[in-house]
Amino acid sequence: MGERACVVAGAGAWSFYLATGAWVGQENRRFGGAERLGFYSGRQIHGALPRIRHVVGSVPLTPEEAAGRTLGTDPVQRLVGEALAAALHDGMASPRVAVVLLSPADDPDTLTMEPLAHDGDAAWTMFQRVVDVDRLRAASSTADLGAG
Repeated sequence: MGERACVVAGAGAWSFYLATGAWVGQENRRFGGAERLGFYSGRQIHGALPRIRHVVGSVPLTPEEAAGRTLGTDPVQRLVGEALAAALHDGMASPRVAVVLLSPADDPDTLTMEPLAHDGDAAWTMFQRVVDVDRLRAASSTADLGAG
C-alpha cells in the first residue's frame, strides 16, 4: 500500500495550516496511520498534502504552555509553542489539544494536486477520512474517491 492522507474537515484548518504549518485540534486525535494530512472545507479537498512531521497528542492550550515552549531551546517545541499561540490568538478554547507539525505549503516534502470539488448533497466528510495519496492525486473530484 502507498502513502495515505488523512483529510480533516474544518473551515479554519486550511487557513491555519497556511499561516502556521500546523494543525491544532481535538486532543488525542488519531489519523489512521496516515503519513500526510489533507484539508476539506468549502466543498473541496484543498490542493496540498503536507507530510506529518511531529505529533503532540495532548498538550494544555494555555498562554503559559505556548510561551514556555516558544521560549525553549528545542526547535520542534518552539514550533509547537508557536502553533499553540496562534490557536489561542484565533480564539480556540479547548483545555487540551493535539498539535500536528506539518511540512509547509512551499516545502518540497508537501505534495500538491489540483483541488478536488465535492458536488454531493452532504459534506464529503464532517470529521476525517483516510485516503490513498495516489487516489487523491489521480481523482478529478471527490466522486472518484468512492467510499474512501
